[in-house]
Amino acid sequence: MSSVQQNPGAGGSIADDEAALKSGKGGMLAVGVLVVLGLLGGGYALLSSGDQERVYGDLGRKINGLRQAHFDQFWGCALQGANLKDIKTNTELQSQLDGRAAERGAAYGVHLRDKCLPMLDDIEPQLDTLIVPAEMKNDVEGMKTATSKLRGAMSALISYLDNPEIKYDADSARVYYENIARGWFDFKQAHAAVNKTLKAKLGTP
Repeated sequence: MSSVQQNPGAGGSIADDEAALKSGKGGMLAVGVLVVLGLLGGGYALLSSGDQERVYGDLGRKINGLRQAHFDQFWGCALQGANLKDIKTNTELQSQLDGRAAERGAAYGVHLRDKCLPMLDDIEPQLDTLIVPAEMKNDVEGMKTATSKLRGAMSALISYLDNPEIKYDADSARVYYENIARGWFDFKQAHAAVNKTLKAKLGTP
């Protein structure tokens, strides 16, 4: 008499499932799930390792180094000769831009496009490579959004200055300066918020 065989599919018994686990199939599935969860929770595991000072310190060095190497260098290029520390308000920034554009016109636009604007290109990709804890994600995203806003506003100013049919006028250029200043201010605010969180985590004044 032939024995009855059960379908090991959806209609299989609990015993079948246990056998599958023991045979290694279920074990492989479990390992796969653990791998996915490990990837998703990698940042949390890193920051929960007990070495908080090292992790946050390294993150701070990378973010602040990124600002110095790209954001600050961009403004050093765009506002050559100015002391950036003395520029504290949107109005002061707009005045600096207006003075250079009024004096140099299209040549200033070429300088911004060829020498300065590329310095902003690496900010967002480099921020994307960082493992950022939950309490800092919004502010890091704010830095990225502000960079995109600044790049777009600066490109619009360059197009305006590069148009041979337009005679430079401070009033008509004001909208470009306002948008640029907004990106500048938003980046600085988001970066300051990141540093505030880092200092709190590291216990530094």
